[in-house]
This record gives sequence, structure tokens and C-alpha cells, in this order.
Amino acid sequence: MTAVAEPIVETDEHAHDEHHPNMALYWKVGLGLFVLTALEVSTYWWPEGWHKVTHSALIVMMVIKFAVVASFFMHLKFDSKVLRRVFMAGMFLALLVYFGTLGAMNFFVDSGTPHFNNAPREKPIPPKPTSAPPP
Repeated sequence: MTAVAEPIVETDEHAHDEHHPNMALYWKVGLGLFVLTALEVSTYWWPEGWHKVTHSALIVMMVIKFAVVASFFMHLKFDSKVLRRVFMAGMFLALLVYFGTLGAMNFFVDSGTPHFNNAPREKPIPPKPTSAPPP
């Protein structure tokens, strides 16, 4: 005769751990992420004179969304501080690489060499031949 184990059924009192939020908070966080994403997409239609503001706003929204997704949906808010620091260090490194690339593209466009920086806008016209070609 074999013993059959009874299935483990969670009751309502054990359904939510004291460290994890309920589903309503996850829906609110998801709605907030949806609103931030809609705001990020809307920057495409912002006036062209706002580019400096747009770039800064997009970077701030990116950092906020990364922190919210990592802390709630990856449960880093409820894990040890070491894991949070690893993910935040990754975000910090990504920002450094991004700002380094952005700085290289914006600040080092003119290297001081006047020969190659300003390409001609029109095709050069070849000079007229000085002598007639041989027959």
C-alpha cells in the first residue's frame, strides 16, 4: 500500500508574503510604466526646438523605468541589497557608455583639421584639357 500525499493548497492567509505587494500595486506600477512609455513615444512629435529638453527627459524616463521594472517586476526591491547594487551598477555603466558616445559624437565633431571636416556640397567640375588628345 502506498501513501498518497495530499496536494498543498495555499489559503488566503498564506497567499501573500509580507514582503511582496498585492496584485493591485503591480497593476498600478504597470499603468505608470504605460504612461511613461506613452510620454516617451510622444517626444517624437515635440517641437524641434525642444531637442535638448527631449533628450534629457528621455534619459530621466529611461532611468525611472529601469529602476521600477528592476525593483518590482524582477523583485529586487524585496531581495538583498547586493543584487540591487549589481543592477544599479549595470545601469550606471550603461549611462556612462551612452554619455561617452554622445559626448564623442557632439563634442569631437570638429577635430581641428580643416581638410576633411567640410566635404564639398557639389561635385567638382573637372578642368578643361590643355591639349587635344592624340589621334
